[in-house]
Amino acid sequence: MEETRGGSSHSAKPTLEELLEELVELRLPAMAEQIPLVRMLTHGVVSRADFGLDAIADAKMAVDEACAQLVQLAELGTQLHCRFRQGPDGLHVTISTRSTDPRPPSDRTFGWHVLTTLSRSVTAHCDVLPGGGAGIVTIELVLNPGTSA
Repeated sequence: MEETRGGSSHSAKPTLEELLEELVELRLPAMAEQIPLVRMLTHGVVSRADFGLDAIADAKMAVDEACAQLVQLAELGTQLHCRFRQGPDGLHVTISTRSTDPRPPSDRTFGWHVLTTLSRSVTAHCDVLPGGGAGIVTIELVLNPGTSA
C-alpha cells in the first residue's frame, strides 16, 4: 500500500490552491477484500475537501462500485491503482487495473447506472498493451462536493 501527497503547507485547513495541487494515490492488490481500504481513503479525501454528508456517502458508493467492476476484470495478481485529485469542477478519481480482457466495463449494467447517478461524470476506457490480449482498464469519475451530482 502506497500513499503520495503533494503540497507543502501544514495548516489545519488547506487552501483551495493546495487542494488543487494535492494528489493522493493508493496501490493495492486487485481483490474484493481490499475495497474497504479504498472506501476509507475516499472518506478521508472527500471529508478533507469539504464534501457534505450525503456527498461523502455518494462518493464512497461510487468509488466502491468502480473498484468492484475493475476487480472483476482484473488479471490475477495485479494491482488496483487509485488516484484522487481535486479539480475546480470536483474531485477527480481515476481507478485502473491490468486485465486480460482489453475492454472497458459495460455501460449497460446496473453498476454503471449507479456510477452515472452518483458522479458528475464517468468514463471508462482500455489501453491495449503491446502484444495484445491484455490491457489497462480505467474508470474515471468526477465527484461533486454537493449533495447530489
